[in-house]
Amino acid sequence: MAPLPSPALLRVAVLGLLLSAPALAQDAHYTTRQFGNRAWLLGGAFVGNPGDISAVYYNPGALGILGTPELELTGSVYEFARLKVEDGLGRGRALSDSNVSVLPSLIAGSLRFDFLGKSKLAYSLLTRQGVSFSLESRDTRTGVDLAGVGGMDALSTDVRLDQSVSEYWAGLSWAVPIGGHLGLGLSPFLAFRQQELRFQTLAEGSGAAGQQLLATLGRDVQLQHLRVLLKVGASYQDGPWAVGLAVTTPSLGLWGQGSAGYQRAILTQGFDVATPAPVFDFQEGLAARFRSPWSAALGASRRFRSTTVYLSLEGYARVTPLTLVDSAPIVPRGSTESIDGDFDLALKPVLNAALGVEQRLGEQVRVYLSGHTDFSALARTPATNALLGAWDLYHVASGVHWGHGRTRFTLGGDVAWGGKQSQRLADALRESGIASSVDSLDVRSFQVTLLIGATFSFAPSEGEGAGPATGNDTGAEAP
Repeated sequence: MAPLPSPALLRVAVLGLLLSAPALAQDAHYTTRQFGNRAWLLGGAFVGNPGDISAVYYNPGALGILGTPELELTGSVYEFARLKVEDGLGRGRALSDSNVSVLPSLIAGSLRFDFLGKSKLAYSLLTRQGVSFSLESRDTRTGVDLAGVGGMDALSTDVRLDQSVSEYWAGLSWAVPIGGHLGLGLSPFLAFRQQELRFQTLAEGSGAAGQQLLATLGRDVQLQHLRVLLKVGASYQDGPWAVGLAVTTPSLGLWGQGSAGYQRAILTQGFDVATPAPVFDFQEGLAARFRSPWSAALGASRRFRSTTVYLSLEGYARVTPLTLVDSAPIVPRGSTESIDGDFDLALKPVLNAALGVEQRLGEQVRVYLSGHTDFSALARTPATNALLGAWDLYHVASGVHWGHGRTRFTLGGDVAWGGKQSQRLADALRESGIASSVDSLDVRSFQVTLLIGATFSFAPSEGEGAGPATGNDTGAEAP
């Protein structure tokens, strides 16, 4: 694509994309969110013995030896997130953005039918992602030969970014106990994803001799995609020990449709610059794709009197580059230029770990402390990368879980931080046909999450630690 005459215009546009936290800040991460009340407090270190209905997500095998049928609501989850780019507006001028949002939730419950015998059936509905926001950034500068255009002494830019991502998973889990200590299960999920990204940039420049420049650049992509995936798990629980293995298959696309748009118009008067041909292109009814990878998780828990320690490791395979919405190349009228308006997705393999501790305080109260990693899976792509989250995150969570009758309540929080010298900005500028003088920027992320939730039991408690059908107290079951 031919270089545009105003690097500052696209530089501001890309910075706007980079600062569109929190939705895009964690777009290449797997473990930013947890599903289930105790899962939040334990950082997802739940593969060995979840001990509650969140087994449908973390290890369906543990559902087979879960004693008491349950209904779980991951009540209200609020997050404050802040992203800061050092020297984002030039040396000594940092860019930052902060936001408060409501995070994904989980509704899961047991299904009881006489014909099931010893096997267990459960349903789940979770919001894997759910963010919608609009960001606008304005900047006015004066100087000499701004944006590399001779004679330009004033330049104003206005960037607007609209982003929405929603992904819903619906699952039906089945599990069966083998003997008194082993549970095997599977959870097929149907996943529906909607995503829209649209940004519009307007730049106006002028010179002392009456020169004028007006430039607009707009890109948008929309997609809807339906896919299926399967989680298979096994959990072995005996006395104070519990171990588990869970495998998630790659997703299989069932249906996808999207649209893509690209517009560019640059008008100049008096400036000695070459202007590319104007473009207005909109394509709809396009094939849309999305894919999640193989993953395997191994976990264990061990009770030491009133304390239980949980550990989980989960590895994710790579996702080779794929085009989210496959649009045709754009050739402006009267030009030989060819513009690729596609957005690509690619993920590298990562390994995440979680460690959590549960401490009993009497019969009805548990307190938790945990930490887990959330490494970025961002990988390079041939065309423009739809992902920006190149930085690794580290989480620490703590809270309390207490019972009242057949209801259990959860109150806690999670703090996450991370940063990286990111080359994503310079890469994006080069993909736009601009030779950037910026090699990398220092990006820092910080977020605080507040959790309020409840779990309801359908039957009276079978006693302390009544999770396993055998009555063995592994320490995983909440009061």
